[in-house]
Amino acid sequence: MPRRREPRPAPALELKTTRLAGIQVVLNSAEHEALNSHLTTIFAATPDFFGGEAAVFECGRLAADAASPDWRWLAQELKDRGLNPFAVQNASPEMAAAAAEAGLLVLNAAAAAAPVEAAPAPAPEPEPAPEPERPAPAAASAPTRVIDKPLRSGQRVYAAGGDIVVLAAVNPGAEVIADGSIHVYAPLKGRALAGARGDTSARIFTTHLEAELVSIAGVYRTFDAAPDAAVARKPAQIRLADASQIVIEPL
Repeated sequence: MPRRREPRPAPALELKTTRLAGIQVVLNSAEHEALNSHLTTIFAATPDFFGGEAAVFECGRLAADAASPDWRWLAQELKDRGLNPFAVQNASPEMAAAAAEAGLLVLNAAAAAAPVEAAPAPAPEPEPAPEPERPAPAAASAPTRVIDKPLRSGQRVYAAGGDIVVLAAVNPGAEVIADGSIHVYAPLKGRALAGARGDTSARIFTTHLEAELVSIAGVYRTFDAAPDAAVARKPAQIRLADASQIVIEPL
């Protein structure tokens, strides 16, 4: 009779890759007074909307020579409003150093250009005979993710690198996230975040708009009341008119 193998105990720690989705806090100014004023304005209607969600400071719009924000103060202000900032990205080296000193992770600091010495030019070689041009291979794209079951409160689905299509209701408290566009062919009552990696051309489409929050490329809008009558509970599309303005239109 063969001996039965004893199951191996699970290791105490494992390392695995993951993709984390959260709120992108885009900084257009590093000045304390401007930030303080705008924080008060945008959170006035929904002071308790966020429930400890992860957040990343996006610094790409700040001038390279701009003074660093008061990172400790700014991070605490957002924590007091329900967000949990943990990192900065696209920060200048000086801002990145200040953020790291304040306890924030630096995801991808803007690299300073280093001078490169030109190598001596090689001696010219005889030109080879021309060859027929070959078409460049098409870039691989992620397949569209399709969800055909209702999403309940607390559920979150993410389409990395592409679009997502939802064929059932996105209920209050549920979240749909895509690096591309979002299509909801049912009531959208939860949150929808398109262009999660900064694609400003991404859009959100739904046959029944009743969302709690919509976002495109980090620019978001919350609804403390129902959307305008022209689109409330009706087919609508959501897009960016420019880098910072959400537009909601009937379909």
